[in-house]
Amino acid sequence: MASSIDTEPVSGETASSESKKESFWTGGRVAITVIVAGLIIWYGVARYGSRNVSAPVPTSATASKPPAGNNPNAPAAFVPVPAEVRDTTLHTIDGGSLKLSDYADKVVIVNIWATWCGPCRMEMPELVKMSNEYKSRGLVVLGLATTYNDQDDPQRVKEFVKAQNVPYQIIWDDGTLAGPLMQAVQGRPVIPQSFVISRDGNIVKHFTGFSPNSTPQQMRQAIEDALGNKGKA
Repeated sequence: MASSIDTEPVSGETASSESKKESFWTGGRVAITVIVAGLIIWYGVARYGSRNVSAPVPTSATASKPPAGNNPNAPAAFVPVPAEVRDTTLHTIDGGSLKLSDYADKVVIVNIWATWCGPCRMEMPELVKMSNEYKSRGLVVLGLATTYNDQDDPQRVKEFVKAQNVPYQIIWDDGTLAGPLMQAVQGRPVIPQSFVISRDGNIVKHFTGFSPNSTPQQMRQAIEDALGNKGKA
């Protein structure tokens, strides 16, 4: 008898607690919670995706190390592109070849991109405008598509470039150029990335990601400075 009476209040309390839990988590509250959580996740992904896209960019076996004493927290400015990198033969998407040293008297922008990268596609029309606007003053824009990021499919890159009416050269890179450039500025493996290189072979500005509100203006200023011989250390 005693044991029977002792267990009844416990049983009743448990049932009451479960009843309260069930009454709190109604179908409506569950639905609202799921919607709010989904909106928070969507906002975070959308905000990050508009800036840059993580994408492994292969580094070649001969990629150079960053200059000694380079401060990783300092802005990437006046970082020299190693002579061996400037003299390396690079292959273009149309079967040609070039070297960075071919443009020793030019200001060069090297832009790492991929056909599937949203921010890259947003940035490309701006690079086309800059190429057309500054070409007569000594600017050369070079697009750099990597074999890894575009699944070793040069034909797809050719078709994309043609559809976008891109007037500048596209390098088909296996990491020979992308690797040393990123290591020189101790950059992260994301795309798009752009390097503004002065006439004397220094990286005077490095851009990671793309913001339509700020990147074009900042890149134009870097071009103006480099063309005005302000890009020399």
